[in-house]
Amino acid sequence: MSSPASYAEARRTAGAAATLPPVQRGLKDSIGGLLTEPITAQLDIPHTATSAMDGWAVSLTDQPQWRLRGEGAQRPDAVLEALAPGEAAEIVTGSPVPAGTHSVLRTEHGQVVSTAAEAAQLRSHSATPDLEPGRNIRPAAAEAKSGQLLCSPGQVVTPAIAATAAVAGHDTLTVVPAPRVRLILTGGEVITSGIPRIGQVRDVFGLALPAMISAMGAELADSRRAEDDVAAVVELIDSASADLIITTGGTAGSAADVLRPALARLGAEILVESVQMRPGHPALLARRGSTLVLGLPGNPLAGFTALAVLGEPLIRALRGAVPAVTSCTRPAGSDLQGPRAGVRIIPAQIRDHAVHPVSHSKAHMMRGLAQAHAFAVVPAGGAPAGTPVECLDVPGASPPARPLQGD
Repeated sequence: MSSPASYAEARRTAGAAATLPPVQRGLKDSIGGLLTEPITAQLDIPHTATSAMDGWAVSLTDQPQWRLRGEGAQRPDAVLEALAPGEAAEIVTGSPVPAGTHSVLRTEHGQVVSTAAEAAQLRSHSATPDLEPGRNIRPAAAEAKSGQLLCSPGQVVTPAIAATAAVAGHDTLTVVPAPRVRLILTGGEVITSGIPRIGQVRDVFGLALPAMISAMGAELADSRRAEDDVAAVVELIDSASADLIITTGGTAGSAADVLRPALARLGAEILVESVQMRPGHPALLARRGSTLVLGLPGNPLAGFTALAVLGEPLIRALRGAVPAVTSCTRPAGSDLQGPRAGVRIIPAQIRDHAVHPVSHSKAHMMRGLAQAHAFAVVPAGGAPAGTPVECLDVPGASPPARPLQGD
């Protein structure tokens, strides 16, 4: 095994690995993709003036009374002829207001009066504000004019953005899609239910990684399990129709570790051999053709640490997000012990805007990570209390709890 990459170098390599090409997709399928072209209004929004209330479209008159037209709009798609002076017509919310409309009189603010000697009359309540010009009318182009920019490129398409595009007249969007991931879980000692016997462990990666991968912006194509067998891992990598393969376990160099021999057999290019960090140093990143392979160490905390360090910038890069390598800094809430070389990455909580390490954070443990808001990256020599510390997201973790309003 060649020399490990530094923490910063490994993240830069992951963040520059590849970007998927843009594709055109229907609005529903574009959700989760990164928008590469602007969304502009293809028409005025609304494209015609409409009623904001159920009631009556009324014309301008000097009397609080109108001749009520016999035929009105019973549905939002009904289009009425122009109102004559002194005339009113029934209308519902969303209906186009007819030409000649002064305002919309709400149902609760008017009364229909009918006698045998005269046609139906509409009267308004004396105190209603509905006779002000334009009252209860949504003007055309109130939200946007045709050609106006609504959403800029570089945003992840949310359900609300897709719905906005629909209102703006679009049927498709051009996006960099979420990368598709095949998950390969290795380890004959791993069981998925029950109490493990001596020599067995419960599966954590098969349980947590799908949700973590989704939270990071990727799409799980499928999940496969493999014994600690080189040929089996070769077949699962070779048969994958995915942009990214994430494997768990088998990344070190012992006789039981199968990923590196499998990659060698496939002729894969190793981009990151290992990383100068604890835990998670045997993590690796490789490329075979257009498919990337991210190998996570088998110890639970080590594997999830490697996912945060390498997986986050890798998935951001594949999605076309800029910048691909991101983090934030917080002051150390106490003295943080660092390694002799490289970096030490510890689960931490953010309290009072400062970083506080959690207990039970050895490479094989899960208890500490369950309480963590972030990974703190502690350099060689440590970080005294108050000094800035780089922090990474824990994939899928909830942010620090906030008090409810009024508490």
